[in-house]
Amino acid sequence: MSLKTRLRLLLWRVEDDIRYSRRLRAALAWLHWLRGRLARGLEKQARHFSKALSLAETPRSAVFIAEDFRHSLATVAEPVWRRIVASNPRYTPLIQEKPLLTRSVILKAPGPQGEKGALLNYFEYNLARVLALSEVDLAWLDSRYHLIFVASWSPTDYALLAGALRRLKSPLFIQCANESEREKLAALHPRLICLPGLACDWVDPVFYQPKPNSERSIDILMVANWGAFKRHWEFFAALTRLPAHLRVVLVGQKEGGRDKDFIARLAREIGVPQQLQLLESLPIEKVTELECDARVSVILSRREGGCVAAVESLFAGCALAMRAGAHIGSSAHINTQTGRRLRPGRIAEDLAALLKDCGTLSPREWACANIRNDLTLARINTVLKSHATALCQPWTTDLATPRWRPHPTLARETDRERLRPAYAELHQRLPGLVSADLMDQSHR
Repeated sequence: MSLKTRLRLLLWRVEDDIRYSRRLRAALAWLHWLRGRLARGLEKQARHFSKALSLAETPRSAVFIAEDFRHSLATVAEPVWRRIVASNPRYTPLIQEKPLLTRSVILKAPGPQGEKGALLNYFEYNLARVLALSEVDLAWLDSRYHLIFVASWSPTDYALLAGALRRLKSPLFIQCANESEREKLAALHPRLICLPGLACDWVDPVFYQPKPNSERSIDILMVANWGAFKRHWEFFAALTRLPAHLRVVLVGQKEGGRDKDFIARLAREIGVPQQLQLLESLPIEKVTELECDARVSVILSRREGGCVAAVESLFAGCALAMRAGAHIGSSAHINTQTGRRLRPGRIAEDLAALLKDCGTLSPREWACANIRNDLTLARINTVLKSHATALCQPWTTDLATPRWRPHPTLARETDRERLRPAYAELHQRLPGLVSADLMDQSHR
C-alpha cells in the first residue's frame, strides 16, 4: 500500500469518526435547541426544534427537547409546517416534478359504515407527496384510509411528522427504522402511533432456498450500493489481513457518483489480495441466488435505515456481520444464532472467527421464527384492529400481507384481485398522486 493510500485511509478514518461522532451529534442537538429558543419567528423556531429532536439520541435530551418541539407543533400554524416540508431539498423536486406515489401499497379497502382502508407508504418522500395534496383531497384520503408510514432512515424527519400531525385529523401510524427511536416517537404525540417491528422486517422467506453451509461457494458477500456511506474502504482494509484464497463478492449499484470501476480502483489502491468479483445492478433474483450461496454477509455502514439487505441475508441462511455500534435497524437482529458484531480495529479478526463458526449458526431459522413479513403484518393488524375497536369503529376485514422484493408488493394474488377496485378508486379520485398502475409499478 502506497504512502498516498495510507494517508487517504487515515483521512477517511478521521472524517468518519467526526461524521458519526455521537458526542458531536449531541452537541449539535443542543445547539439547534438553543438557536430555536433564541430565534425570532415561529418558523425558525420550528425548524431548529425539529432538527434538534432528530439529533437527540439519549432519552434525557430527547425528552427535554421534545417539550419545545411539541409546543411548536401546537402553536405553529399548519401552512408554516407545510412550507417547511415543501422547502426540504430532498422533497422539493419530487413533489414538483414526480408527484406520483411510489413504494406504496393498499393493504385494505374502505368498507361499509365508514370502515377505513389502510394505505402503506414506504419512505419519507412518499409521505411528503401525500401531504402535498390539497386540503379537500387530503381530508378525503384521511377519512377513507388509515395512513401507515414506514421510515426509510433513522432519525426520520420530525418536521415531516409535525406537518402530518397538523394536517391529518386521524392518527398517523409509523413503523420506525431503528428500535432506538421507538421511545422518542411513541412519546411525541397521542396521534402518532408506533407500530411493532422495523422497516426492514417485510422479507418473505419463500424466495430463499439456502444451500447447506458446506456447499456454499462464496466466503464473504457484501450487498451494498457503491455510496460512500457504505464504507467499502474499511472492508477492503480488513481484507488485506485475511487469506488471499477467500472468494469475496460485492453486489452494488451506482450511488453518489461512484460506480463499480471506482470500487475496483479503491480495492487495488488499498491492496486487497483476494480476486474480488464486483457485480452491478443485478436483478433481485440473482442477488437472492448469491445470498443463498454465501457463508457470511457483511455490512459496514455506521448509520442508515433498516437495511433490508441484512434481513435478506438472514433468510438466505448467511451469518450476518455488522460493525459494532452501528446505528442500523437490522443490527437488532444480530444475536448468537444469527451472526456477530465486528469490533472496530479488529474487523479482520472477527470476520475470520465468524467464517470459522458460521456453520454452527441458524440465521434462517431465527428469522423465520421472528421477522417474517406475515408475522410483521399480523402484529400491525392487531394494533390497527384494536385502535378501531377502542373507537367503536367497524373492523370486518384484516390487512392484506405485503412483502419487500425489492420494493413493496402484495404477497398473494387473491389480495391483488380483491384490492384492484380500491386502487382504481384512488387513481380516479387522486390522479395527481396515484397512478393507474401503482399496484404493478410501485418501484418507480
